[in-house]
Amino acid sequence: MVENLRIEQDLVEDLLVRLSQKSKKGREGAIEALAVSTEDDDWRPDELIAQGGIKIVRDLLKEKNLHIVLSALNIIIAIAASGKEEALIDEGVIACLDTIQDDKNPAIQKKVREALALLQPEVEDVVTAKPQDEY
Repeated sequence: MVENLRIEQDLVEDLLVRLSQKSKKGREGAIEALAVSTEDDDWRPDELIAQGGIKIVRDLLKEKNLHIVLSALNIIIAIAASGKEEALIDEGVIACLDTIQDDKNPAIQKKVREALALLQPEVEDVVTAKPQDEY
């Protein structure tokens, strides 16, 4: 168990280092590998969050490469779906999503809407979830 944790830590660290490099091919491969890893039933974002990965993934939303942006969006969606919305909100992901929600690519628009739906509760949900005041 401890050995598996160390392997996961090392793998996430390696991918995050590759995401921070200038090589477009290296970034594309690393972000796609990270996105694919989120599809595993046992995947948890804790290590990614602990190593500052949200900021790195968030910054990749500004890339011109469609594969990089879509993979970054898939990771953000996976983190939000895992119940770690606060970590994304704290790193300013909503503001970055807002800047690309009108992108000309329909695939990006769709993924941004999906991510925002997970990060921004509907007004109706907030109102009904609030305890009623007693008078």
